[in-house]
Amino acid sequence: MLIADYAQFVEESDLTKNKIEERREIALYGLAGEIGSLIAAIKKRLLAAGRKNWDLPNHEITEELGDSIWYCFALAEAYNVGGGFLVLDIQNLQTEISGGDERAAKIRQILGDERVQMFLEQAPGFGIAWTAGTATLDQYQCLAFMTSRTKKDELVEVCLAVLQQLVAELFRTKLPPIERDLNSHLPDRPTAQILGETAWHLSALASLYQLSLSEVVQGNIDKLRRRFGRDNPTPLKDAGKPALEQLPRHFEIVFVTIGKGRSRMYLDGRQLGDDLTDNAYTEDGYRFHDVMHLVLAAKLGWSPVLRKLLGRKRKSDPKADEVEDGARAAIVEEAVIKAIHTEGLRLAALQPPEAETGPGQNRLFANGSDISFSFLKRLGSLVEGLEAEHNQYWEWEEAIVCGFDIFHRLRSEGQGTVTIDLEERSMKFSSDVLIDLHGKVAALGTAIISLSEPKGVVDLIELNENERTLVDEDGILGLQVRKLAILNALGLPAASGNNLRVGRLGPTGVSVSATGEVRTAMWDHGIVCFRVALSNDTNAITATAIGICDD
Repeated sequence: MLIADYAQFVEESDLTKNKIEERREIALYGLAGEIGSLIAAIKKRLLAAGRKNWDLPNHEITEELGDSIWYCFALAEAYNVGGGFLVLDIQNLQTEISGGDERAAKIRQILGDERVQMFLEQAPGFGIAWTAGTATLDQYQCLAFMTSRTKKDELVEVCLAVLQQLVAELFRTKLPPIERDLNSHLPDRPTAQILGETAWHLSALASLYQLSLSEVVQGNIDKLRRRFGRDNPTPLKDAGKPALEQLPRHFEIVFVTIGKGRSRMYLDGRQLGDDLTDNAYTEDGYRFHDVMHLVLAAKLGWSPVLRKLLGRKRKSDPKADEVEDGARAAIVEEAVIKAIHTEGLRLAALQPPEAETGPGQNRLFANGSDISFSFLKRLGSLVEGLEAEHNQYWEWEEAIVCGFDIFHRLRSEGQGTVTIDLEERSMKFSSDVLIDLHGKVAALGTAIISLSEPKGVVDLIELNENERTLVDEDGILGLQVRKLAILNALGLPAASGNNLRVGRLGPTGVSVSATGEVRTAMWDHGIVCFRVALSNDTNAITATAIGICDD
């Protein structure tokens, strides 16, 4: 791996590259955090495996090494040093080893004549290679490790101790002048020099664990591309299966609230699944969590629960039907969604209450940057062994943000239509609901407005701005008479019109959103939707509203 190539990757993958001061601070804290995590991973490995097998690395150590190196480069880029801090480190080692003082002599004695000569002969070539753009991370690793003065597991302990000291040095840049003067036990050295020494000790750890820096950073590149790549979404998992065993590529799901704390889903005019409740002591909107099954299908192409509800299990492939579409996979999916919801609640509790919702009602995952990489990896571990393990981390992040955006809107509106497009990997939300429901008549009402004197009771049927944009060829009176017919069907006075909003109009259907006494009346009648027919002549416009129930 060319040093210049990795430096360019870090530059491209650094989301803070356009924020100079913030970038330095984030990189500094990031490096400190990752070195802390690396130390914890190595200590855990040493305690678990014992000194006998101390040099057997695991995935955690390799990953934390990669993350630490990334932040080294990110901090170097923030200080306009680039990959040059590695060259500077080799140059400083040359100066240190070839010096004429007592310290240099002692270092040469420990290293031995053969290693000293080999290092001093090869070191200048590294600088030449860097200038030519051909210097590699493995070249640096090999050269740097020639200068190691301690062996095996003892050097591991040295690296862990020194890395903490180097982080402390980097943090001196954040101290005010008076504190730097009073806390002078650590020197003030150039950032590039400290980063070079940090890289040396990280490289030494890689060597001790028999890992090449190129392999370590390649793993880091692969991981970050899975996290931030945003390119080439994972192929749909049922591609090539019979059409009736594939998740529909385009469909709409309608959510309707049918009672206090009780909702229902509809697909093509038919109820989908059972009625939904929060299953909790307090009403927290979890009944709308089924939107997460939809978003997992839309963004990941994966949802055993939705596949079963839609009757799209892969029966032609008995093993896929058993493993990927079976009960165990469905349980895993429910666990994943519950874990996401719980994490959202935890993050929301850390934020000040939103004015429009009040304490405990904060929107979940309002900011995608709050989703930690460790949490995404935890989700990945939950689906290990299932086809969803192949999805990218960025796909999980998009699913969480999109899903809970719609979850929040469903919770606020109490209803809505979710449009899913698996080919585009997209989901859209509208608060309007139009259901072609073939149910029972639960209420019937008519209303007539005289065209010659459209005053009086009509004045009570106000239209909001959104409703006025829906005016069709029947004009404002057409909307008003529709609302009046619906109120008459519910046995409510025209004054209740403020609690009734007319939304999208269909050929005969109409989307309604109700609050207060209008909503209560709809629930009491078990009404899911309304059909409204209009007729008019030269004297009047007439509407007939039919409330349809599905019980």
